[in-house]
Amino acid sequence: MPRARKESEGAPAPPGFTRRVQRTGSSSLSITLPKAWTDSMNLQTGDTLRFRDLGEGRLEVSPVRSEVPSDRRQKLLRIDATGAPPKLLARLLVGAYITGQDQIVVTARTGLTNEQRQEVRRTVGHVLGMTVVEESGSVEVQNFVDPGKYQFQRLMSQVVRILRTEIEICRAVLKGAGRAALQPLGAMEDEIDRFYLLMVRQLLLSSDDFQIARDIGVESHHYQIGYRLVAKVLEVTGDLTSGVARELGENLVGLRRLPKNAIAELDGLLERTDSLLERTMEAFGNLSVVDANAILNDLEQEIAASSSLGDALARRTADRRVAVAAQRVLSNLWMTLEMLVIVNEVTINRSVEPETVARTDRTVSMNSRETRG
Repeated sequence: MPRARKESEGAPAPPGFTRRVQRTGSSSLSITLPKAWTDSMNLQTGDTLRFRDLGEGRLEVSPVRSEVPSDRRQKLLRIDATGAPPKLLARLLVGAYITGQDQIVVTARTGLTNEQRQEVRRTVGHVLGMTVVEESGSVEVQNFVDPGKYQFQRLMSQVVRILRTEIEICRAVLKGAGRAALQPLGAMEDEIDRFYLLMVRQLLLSSDDFQIARDIGVESHHYQIGYRLVAKVLEVTGDLTSGVARELGENLVGLRRLPKNAIAELDGLLERTDSLLERTMEAFGNLSVVDANAILNDLEQEIAASSSLGDALARRTADRRVAVAAQRVLSNLWMTLEMLVIVNEVTINRSVEPETVARTDRTVSMNSRETRG
């Protein structure tokens, strides 16, 4: 049975910084802090550090950000929108948000155009915690969201609940519910996008501030990378689900004229996609390598089957538009399954990442449903 265990005596030291302990005075010992780390933490003379004994000979060192004066924590970004091409201003505002800018002032040498002001308002309206606080010759935007307020797992769970609700609505419409049932999906997709931007903001800020990382539950840099990937997968899955809803809304009458067994096959694929999404996120949350492996095996079979389903459905209708719509629905669901492959691969990789293994003497078991600690 393959085993991943913490290094014991005689093993080589883990990669990282090393420093020789020096004696200071008659009884004190000291070490110097690595310059690369102090630069990344923006530490200055007089700043305060917090030390926490983690046991097993490990000591955690982190800056005490709450003791830094508030005017030093505030980040101001000025954007000169003179001659900005279409959509660039909106993308810069989103970039400023997720990289932790607290205040953004948008100006233009000849004054902001009405279109640019509307672009700012539209962008702000789609981002959690971002507000226009002043609008005169320039536009001032403030970010009020606390990056450490929400546990990352809770945000992901909320996105998954929205995604599953979207799939449920699509199934109901395919089986007979009115087109009006699809109306809430636009607001749901906007909500997924807002959660996604908030999650990315949290992760980027946590990479520079260990207190935020602890607050949201992603203390490891490896975990931050994995979470960023999973957050993007969920956001893309939201786009794909919205695409399914759009095809249903635009081609509902024709799709309902498909043979009953064809509609049942589409509905079955939606149902299995929902189940695989639920199982995937449960395996990720529980760090179950056995479950993730089983899901990957199921996904391989489902992807292979769905790739041939489109041709089979196309042969059951003479209406080319309906055939194309069915193909697009299947394509979006196929891509959703590919997205879930990524999450399960992250789950398996996380179980053997250095931080996971170092927490305790761990065994990755092939005979149980969990990675035990």
